[in-house]
Amino acid sequence: MRKISVFENEQALSKAAADFIVSLAARQIAENGKFTIALSGGNTPSLLFQLLASDDYNKAIQWKNTFVFWGDERCVPPQDERNNSHVAKELLLNHVNIPSENIFCVPVKLSPPRAANAYEQTLKLFFKESIPAFDLILLGMGDNGHTASLFPHTPILHEKTAIVKEVYVKELDMSRVSFTAPLINHANIILFLVAGSNKAAMLHTVLEGKENIEKYPAQMVKGKKVLWYIDKSAAAKLK
Repeated sequence: MRKISVFENEQALSKAAADFIVSLAARQIAENGKFTIALSGGNTPSLLFQLLASDDYNKAIQWKNTFVFWGDERCVPPQDERNNSHVAKELLLNHVNIPSENIFCVPVKLSPPRAANAYEQTLKLFFKESIPAFDLILLGMGDNGHTASLFPHTPILHEKTAIVKEVYVKELDMSRVSFTAPLINHANIILFLVAGSNKAAMLHTVLEGKENIEKYPAQMVKGKKVLWYIDKSAAAKLK
């Protein structure tokens, strides 16, 4: 199931996402005793993280029963400002009452292949499943059509067995660790956050154009329930 929701601006999009996460967390904790979420990197979730850290939201989430992971990570030191978990901690996790043992960062101090393998084992140990089913995976979309660290024309797009894999992104001269498509698509809910006019052309291609996952990896995401939260600027070219 795919559902597209368009919001006036990035602020409205972020508020809707925060409301959705609070509601979903409450429901999952009531039903299963825990809420599992994989955060995304990039600029778009920054407002969302700040909202969730604010008084209006952070007290509405039972953080002691919330478990946080990352859908992808840049292979840079943990304190590097490009590190996704560092950004999420600075904007959100350092400001809420979440136990440190509930936060599962990618071990970037290891080599990329070892970090990917270690993170995969962490997921399997936590979920006790060969392919974990997250309650929610947050994703963004780059203006080149990538999502998580599934970049165009990279070997990770064809990964069928590993659920976490390292990938070298040539145009960025950087290694990354990422969830693979089989893991992403196994989530109960996937929530894309896409904002900005620079995303409009690619968003139209990904959602309404001919499928070509080698060029537009975001088209690989076909989970049970895929929500697209888009601001008006990003939605400008959609039919």
